[in-house]
Amino acid sequence: MNHALIHKAGKSHVLSRFEGTVFVGLLLLQRSLVFAASTGGAPTTFATLSIAKTAESPSSLKAVSTKLFSKIYGCEAAGRIANSMGDVTEGLSYEKIEEKYGFVEQLLPQDKKDRRRKAAEFGPEFVYHAHHRPPGMTEDGQERHKLCTSAIIKKGGRITITDLAQTWVEEIDPSKFGYLLGPQDQVIYYSLKWGIPPWEVGRHASWPGFIGTSKMIMPVGMVNACNPAQAAQDAFELGLIKDVRGIRGNYALEVCAGVAAATAEALKPNATVESVIETALSYLSSEPLDEVKQGLQWARKAKTWKDLRPLYEERYQGRPISNAVEVLSGALACFYMADGQPREAILYAVNLGRDTDCKAYIAGGLAGALRGIEAVPAEWVQVIETQVVDDPYTVSRRTAKEAAEGLYKAAVNNINQMKQVVDLAEQQMR
Repeated sequence: MNHALIHKAGKSHVLSRFEGTVFVGLLLLQRSLVFAASTGGAPTTFATLSIAKTAESPSSLKAVSTKLFSKIYGCEAAGRIANSMGDVTEGLSYEKIEEKYGFVEQLLPQDKKDRRRKAAEFGPEFVYHAHHRPPGMTEDGQERHKLCTSAIIKKGGRITITDLAQTWVEEIDPSKFGYLLGPQDQVIYYSLKWGIPPWEVGRHASWPGFIGTSKMIMPVGMVNACNPAQAAQDAFELGLIKDVRGIRGNYALEVCAGVAAATAEALKPNATVESVIETALSYLSSEPLDEVKQGLQWARKAKTWKDLRPLYEERYQGRPISNAVEVLSGALACFYMADGQPREAILYAVNLGRDTDCKAYIAGGLAGALRGIEAVPAEWVQVIETQVVDDPYTVSRRTAKEAAEGLYKAAVNNINQMKQVVDLAEQQMR
C-alpha cells in the first residue's frame, strides 16, 4: 500500500493513497498562483486549464524569461555568491573579520593550506590538500548542492534518496576529496559504495546536528516551487543521507526541511519576507523554534545589522560554529534585516562572524528566490559564472544559469504532473 508521509512541527501523519491524492488536489486548488508564477501571467483556476505538455528541452530554455525562472536563477546565483564570499570569513569572529578585512563586500581569493585530521579512533586520516581558490570558487556545501541539483535535473523532477545516492556515487571523483569535497562527503560516498542503504548513511555522519545537510537542500525547494509542504517532506527524506532525526539536541533535519520549505515559499508570486520566515519556523519543534525566534527578536529590535554581532558572539561563544539551529537563526535574522534584498542579506551574513558561508547561503539564497536574479548584483553573478567553467575540483561545471535552466524545467515538469493529478481527480468529481 502506498502512503504519503506529511511532516510538520516535529509530527507526522500517514495518509492513504486516496487521502494523499485528495490532499494534493486540495493543496493545488488552493494554490492556483503556482501557474501564474510559472507562466508570468495572471492567476488561473484549475477548472480552466487543460493538461500541459512536457516542459521545453534544456536548449529551448536558454532564453527563459518567466518570473519563476528569474526567481530560481536568483536563488541559484545568490547561493553560490554567498557561499564563496562567506567562505573567506568562515570561522572568524566579527572582530577578527573587521581586523583582517574591514568590511567584506566583494568576492575574494584565498589559499588553503595542507592539513590532516584524524577521523576517529578507527578509520582513515582525513586529508585537506593545499590549493588556491580564486574569487567565485565555492566549497563543500555547494558541492552537495550541485549533487542534489544534478540528481533533480537527471530525473527531470522530484527525487528520492535513492536518486540522490546514485548521483553521489556516479558524479564524485574520489581523487578530488580534500579540495572542495570534505570528510563528511567522503564518509557518505564510501558508505554508499560499500552497500549501506542511503537512508541509513546519515547515522554515520561526521558532524551530526550541523548545517551541512541544509547546504544541499535549496534545489529541493526549487523543484517544488510554490509547494512548501512537499519541499519539506522531500527534505526530511533526502536529509537522511547526511544526518538523523529524533535525537534530542540534533535538529539538523528540521532545519533542513524548514530551509527547503522556505525556498519553495519564496518562489510564490505573492511571497513576503514574513511569509518566508514563518514557513521556515513552522517545521521546527519547540526547542529550536525558541532559539531561532530569539535571533529574530534581536533583529526586530536592532537599529542596524551590526547590533546583531555581539549578541550572537556572546550567546554562542565556545560552541561549535556550524550547529544547524544557530546558523538558521543568524541567516533568518540577516534576511529579515535586509528586507529580503540579496545584496544586503549576503553582506550582513558574510560579516556576521562564525559560520558565515552557511548563514550567507541561506540568507542570500532565500533573498534571491524572493526577489529574482534582477536583484542580485550583476558583477557578482559574472564572477561566479566565469569561474566555474574551468574549476578543476568541482563535481559540476554548470554555470548558475545552466543549473537554473535545468531546475526550472524540472519544476515545470513537476507542476504538469500535479495538474494531471488534479485533472484526474476532478474528472471523478463532476
